[in-house]
Amino acid sequence: MNDQPRRFLQRVWESVRQPPTVASARAADHLVELCDSLLSERGEVSGARIAAEAMTAYEQLTEAGRDAFFTRLLDHYGADGGKVHLAIDNYRANPTPSRLHELHVAAESRRQELFRRLNTAPGGTRTLVQMRADLLRTLEDHPDRSIVDGDLAHMFRSWFNRGFLVLQRIDWRTSALVLERLIQYEAVHQIQGWDDLRRRLDKDRRCYAFFHPALPDEPLIFIEAALTQGIVGNVQPLLDPRAPVADPAEARCAIFYSITNCQLGLRGVSFGNFLIKQVVEDLSGEFRRLRKFATLSPIPGFRGWLSSHRAFMSEELASLEVQEATTLARISPALKEEILRLCAYYLLRAKRGHAPLDPVARFHLANGARLARVHWFGDSSRAGIAASLGVTANYVYRVEDVEANHEAYARNFRVVTSSVLERLARDVQVPA
Repeated sequence: MNDQPRRFLQRVWESVRQPPTVASARAADHLVELCDSLLSERGEVSGARIAAEAMTAYEQLTEAGRDAFFTRLLDHYGADGGKVHLAIDNYRANPTPSRLHELHVAAESRRQELFRRLNTAPGGTRTLVQMRADLLRTLEDHPDRSIVDGDLAHMFRSWFNRGFLVLQRIDWRTSALVLERLIQYEAVHQIQGWDDLRRRLDKDRRCYAFFHPALPDEPLIFIEAALTQGIVGNVQPLLDPRAPVADPAEARCAIFYSITNCQLGLRGVSFGNFLIKQVVEDLSGEFRRLRKFATLSPIPGFRGWLSSHRAFMSEELASLEVQEATTLARISPALKEEILRLCAYYLLRAKRGHAPLDPVARFHLANGARLARVHWFGDSSRAGIAASLGVTANYVYRVEDVEANHEAYARNFRVVTSSVLERLARDVQVPA
């Protein structure tokens, strides 16, 4: 009797009986074998085939399999230490530009070449972006994997530089797939279904997104703007699907009320500064009467900062329990003023190193905006109350001042702001 069918069934049975950890480890080992073959392959045709097999193998990994693969990426694909030492010795003996280049090449990890070759697979860029997203979720438990993350981030900063990005206006005629992505990704003010989205894309609104040729249906970042008569501080009217549609030709101001980075795997790759500047240029060309460009921004770190700085507060504020908007609607004018003073102090004085503590402030100030105003009860949503007791901020982009403001921030972390906010911040009683 032929034993081949019996041996085949035996292997199938053994694979079914394997514990999940063993199966995951074997799947990761198989992927590593494909990666090793890819790095040793010289033929472009077979290289693309192996890259495609490797990408498929990665997509089929379980969470445990991905965890095992990330460990192999860290341990198995670093730079060759011997070659690095030799290149260092050669450079010390003869420090020429050529020897320095040899040292640079020797110091590059094998992971970077692996990622370049994996990118030759159909859909390779998309899978690598997802791979980094999966990796980022493990860094808290495995901080040593930040080396692998650094290699991917280094590659993406080249692959996703401004020269490759395509700016597109999003409107109701945009493909349904992209519109669904907007609903899915919106991170600042959740889109409440199709009617809400349609209002945000009406004639007195604008939405723009950056795309990459390798991800044609995946917005990388998008920004939403309202065309208004002036700078506003309350976001709720802008988000009301039943709000009357204004004549955009009469607008004097563009309010950027939401900006969302869509791809976790591209975290740390800067798009927003390019996006805002490009949108300002496009809107200026379309609407000649626009004079002001400003944000209506959340202040995501304010309430957390308050909770750890109770010594800055009055006894009344320190004892205030706020869970919903109705509580804030009933507080005294004096308490409102105290909260606004503390918010101004937080935005201007609270630091992470030399930079502002608030992430939204860091983003807009680094782009050359001026911190202009804070508004009481500017966002009465549950998320707004949880983040900042409902306070919102305006950052103003004046085209003629953007470069000077950016330079002031880049050189000295100077926060360009209004005299009103400076005065509010000075009035805070700082504990000894």
